[in-house]
Amino acid sequence: MIRSRACGHLANGYYFSPRPVLIFTRRVQTQPTQDKPPKDPLPPPKDPRKQPVQLRPGPLKSLKDSHPKNAAPKEPSATPKEAPATLPPNTPPTARPPPAVKTVDPVSIRGLKEMTVRDIADAESHGILTPPPPGAGFAKSTLHKMIQIGKFYFRGVKLIYTRAGIARDIKARVAAGGAPLQRWEHSMMHTQSADVKRLVPFVIIALILEEVIPLIAMWAPGMLPTTCILPSQRERIQEKVTDKALEIVASHGATLGALVRAAGDRGEIPFGALSGSGVPKAICGLLRLSTRRLDLDVLRRRRIHHHLTFVQQDDALLLQEGIAGLSSLDLVQALNDRAIISRGLDHKQQIQQLTWWLKSISENNTVARRIYLVCLMGSHGELYGL
Repeated sequence: MIRSRACGHLANGYYFSPRPVLIFTRRVQTQPTQDKPPKDPLPPPKDPRKQPVQLRPGPLKSLKDSHPKNAAPKEPSATPKEAPATLPPNTPPTARPPPAVKTVDPVSIRGLKEMTVRDIADAESHGILTPPPPGAGFAKSTLHKMIQIGKFYFRGVKLIYTRAGIARDIKARVAAGGAPLQRWEHSMMHTQSADVKRLVPFVIIALILEEVIPLIAMWAPGMLPTTCILPSQRERIQEKVTDKALEIVASHGATLGALVRAAGDRGEIPFGALSGSGVPKAICGLLRLSTRRLDLDVLRRRRIHHHLTFVQQDDALLLQEGIAGLSSLDLVQALNDRAIISRGLDHKQQIQQLTWWLKSISENNTVARRIYLVCLMGSHGELYGL
């Protein structure tokens, strides 16, 4: 007896007939239009998606209750139904409760152990760490994993020293009038400068108490060099900073919107306006910068200026080299550097967001203009479904 393997199985138990179904699609390609960016631009919103309908069984109604003759007539409402309120076009959305986050910080010892085991297993699956030999006992397997983690940290520290020599050669080449600076070189030197500042504290912690590094990756990821972070730790760090950025949009949207309205048609927000009401801390959170509680606003404004100066140079290199050749990781990093939340966006939408940013600074290439764009996105929570 021959059975057809083309039958599909649904969750509710029904089967499809094994008939082949041909679906023809047609793709229409439209030429991009080169319109002049508006004075008060906004990034393209996300595509509206319908929420999945959850079907739950309800109590069975009796025949007497379900009959239309026996049903009680509905009383007319005493108050008329109000129309939904709409905001004026120039009014920013009011602050709303922070959205539900995706990450949960495990605080128990057992949770930390399980998280560390998952991180090591994920690194072994990616070929970053060598798994223990088959048949190894608990003691031998634990010792093997500790040695592999130590080697991983050693290679990360060694890579920082190697990149330091590469950065010196790049600077010498550009200063001597050689080949112009490329974007990947500019990004590498920016990352290298930040990793050098984290190197000495990390080495001290790794030599004295290596077991606390997973805690640092969870609660203080800014202390870890980028070369000493496991892939699963990196994903968890990105989720946390994205959650923090969404919370800032929900809680400080009205304050950032007031700065945008005060800027008017100029489309610029100077550094003098970033004072009070937690504005510097909010902008640092949107830009994925450190938001330590003990920092002064002067230090935060200096951090913002340094980062947006890097973004200004990076924008020039992106306009020169184009964004078509960016990988998915480079594209997400470019959006994060510009306070654009990429969660829930596909590759095409991410390209649209980055293109909007580059068009918005094409006529006004200043740091104050970039502060205005960061505050503009942070004041419109509807862009992120808030």
